[in-house]
Amino acid sequence: MRRTEEELAAGAREVEAGEVRVRKNVRTDRESVEVPTSHEEVSVERVPLPGEATEAQIGEAEVVVPVTEEEVVISKRPIVEEEIHIRKKVVEDAEVVEEDVRREEMDVEDDTTFRRDT
Repeated sequence: MRRTEEELAAGAREVEAGEVRVRKNVRTDRESVEVPTSHEEVSVERVPLPGEATEAQIGEAEVVVPVTEEEVVISKRPIVEEEIHIRKKVVEDAEVVEEDVRREEMDVEDDTTFRRDT
């Protein structure tokens, strides 16, 4: 006959405890930038001249004066601002567990009697 008992063995296994989610969203903000610009203005001044003109000075003529102004030019370019690093570390810990275990016990009753001859 064999006597048996349970032995408590405890170990650990990995189970998923959740997750960490890092999400990137795009937000649009309006920015204002003041840009200095310049432009040309034309003024025409009439100055009276005394004297007489000759026949050769009388005729049609045209003078064209280009006028310039600066216009604002906008360009956008992406730049990297930061980087996100995600790390996991294993933290060692210990838990105490309790569980009932069964154990057989043997009782031996000896009802034998010996007669001794003397």
